[in-house]
Amino acid sequence: MILSRNKNLLFFVLWCLIFQTTLLSQEPVSVERSNNKVIIEGTVYYIHVVKPGQTLYSIARAYNVSQKEIAIENPGVMSGLQLGQALKIPVEPTIEQELDTSTAPPAGRVHVVQQGESLYGIARLYGLEQGVLMGANRGVDQSNLQPGMRLVIPERKKDDQEPAYNEEGIAFHKVKRRETLYSISRFYGISVQEIRVANPELGWGGPKSGQVIRIPLPQVTDHPGTVLDTIPADSVKWVEADTLFEEYGYEELKYAHDDPGRIYRIAFFIPFDFKVPEPLDSLIKDVKSASRRNRIIERYRMEEKNPQSVNYLEFFQGSLMAIDSLQRTGMKMDLRFFDTGKSMDQTLALLMDEDLEDFDLFIGPFYPFNLEIVSAFANKYRIPVVTPFYNEPERVRNNPYLFQLSPSIETEYREAAKLVASKHMYNIVYVRDEDSLNIEKHDFFKEQIFDGFEHYHPNEPVIFKEVVQKLDHTDEIIHSLSKDKKNLVIVPTRDEALASRVVSTLYFQLKDYDIEVMGSPFWPEFKSIELRYFHDLKLIFYSSFWVDYLDPGIDRFMRAYRAFYYNEPTATTRKGINYGIIGYDMTFYFANALRLQGRRFIVSLRDYHPTLVQAPYHFNRVNGMGGYENDHLTFYQYAPDMSIKMIEVPPLPERDLFFKPREDEDTRRFLYREGDLE
Repeated sequence: MILSRNKNLLFFVLWCLIFQTTLLSQEPVSVERSNNKVIIEGTVYYIHVVKPGQTLYSIARAYNVSQKEIAIENPGVMSGLQLGQALKIPVEPTIEQELDTSTAPPAGRVHVVQQGESLYGIARLYGLEQGVLMGANRGVDQSNLQPGMRLVIPERKKDDQEPAYNEEGIAFHKVKRRETLYSISRFYGISVQEIRVANPELGWGGPKSGQVIRIPLPQVTDHPGTVLDTIPADSVKWVEADTLFEEYGYEELKYAHDDPGRIYRIAFFIPFDFKVPEPLDSLIKDVKSASRRNRIIERYRMEEKNPQSVNYLEFFQGSLMAIDSLQRTGMKMDLRFFDTGKSMDQTLALLMDEDLEDFDLFIGPFYPFNLEIVSAFANKYRIPVVTPFYNEPERVRNNPYLFQLSPSIETEYREAAKLVASKHMYNIVYVRDEDSLNIEKHDFFKEQIFDGFEHYHPNEPVIFKEVVQKLDHTDEIIHSLSKDKKNLVIVPTRDEALASRVVSTLYFQLKDYDIEVMGSPFWPEFKSIELRYFHDLKLIFYSSFWVDYLDPGIDRFMRAYRAFYYNEPTATTRKGINYGIIGYDMTFYFANALRLQGRRFIVSLRDYHPTLVQAPYHFNRVNGMGGYENDHLTFYQYAPDMSIKMIEVPPLPERDLFFKPREDEDTRRFLYREGDLE
């Protein structure tokens, strides 16, 4: 691909294509019931993604529930639905007596298409690739699939050793007293990891008595399935390249990069998804509440001012700058840019292009449901794929070719716990909200903090207090402060209302107490809190991608971006990740790695340190059979002089103490005594 200096023409053509796709997608569609079920807090739901033309009434009719039931589970829907919005639709699951343990039907059968089925789901039902199913039924694709249509199911190849899973092969198990994930996994003959992947709401904890969990039932195959790796991430050590080739399946990387003139093929999966917005009058027509009308108007104006598609356009522009830099080094590239939208079907259709099987690198996609599809495709054809914002651990644990740019919450908490542990002499106050969905995450964070205390030798008991904060009640947080010690108040939340309440309360206690606050990566993006409060409370936050506009490297990038596009990249995520900057850094890092090492860069990252606009990437493999996570975090602190400074997290000392907690009525005091070495 040769980049023309006439960028305006390039973007005009791009926007025309996006606009044309939008116009074609505005036709009314019927409501089809989703086949996907999830479990949240022990309750089973369908997840329905709102499509153009659908209303709350039509969705309620399709699922045979009342509009009120949907509104209870999805607060705010009565004021209007949003395109692409995911709705929780309650459903009564079949428990134990009606488990679906059916195996794949015998080869050569004819399948009668049912309402709501897709080609992708039917192919998975019979353990086939979608392309194989379409090849056996010429002229059939997702666009013309109709209920009642008869599809020929071809016989599977004998050498197909991949385990197949029935789309409907899910058992719902109600957890009994004293049952554990291990005992449940033994009963069903699957691994603990498979249960965790099927039940992401379990977090880091185990199931609770009475909770309903999903049990994936593997179909019978001619060959044993792959054994899932359960080695903890922190137990995996770096091994030499030859060992990686043999043990981890990188056979295709054994040979050194020796073709500097090769044309590298890179595909970008970007959800531009531009849509003409619905008129504001129609959005607020039937809304009687003034406060709801104001919220709808505010959201509408924000989207009108900065459409979501513009964010991805800035990512695209940053990527083009990186490509331009690499082309000037002589690197030859065959580039493809695909618009995945917010659609699984659209993404599946893109992957039907057999030409993609020979690509060297995939960049994107951005949404989790699209990533699932592209990651599986990339894993099958051994193509490195990098995702920018997704930070859950499930995908990267099972795909050795997946690179996750955003650190997981577990990684963030492990690093933040080290900083907290180093302040063991403080009066430590841990503030959380009442949301029970986050209890496991809070427990994990506190566990990491307590483990960190073990590495230090305090002269007196470590004081740790936990406050469950209510928005209308702040007395407890004031009573938890100490006048005799420095106070570290930890508030690991993304909720701006909660953060504002805590900060406002603490700010007016500074005359009597010495206070520092630790927040989360979301805090610098909060707009309703006075910056003076952050600085005087010496707020600590951590991030992998925070933009310091006083940094010379950021300034150079902004000037170069202005020279290209006559504006600056301003779109950011809720964590403050700048789309334009990450588009440049991500594209340059991986495309340049291809230029230097070819696909072998996967096993050469230890010695690869290119200069990026923002902080460097530090990829570590998450387990013996998985992919790579960027675990680089930087800690910053607001100072009373109105500056923001980078701070170092001290390494944990060697642990040589015995740790034992003791609780009293109001305060947890964690005592240490010498001896009892590990």
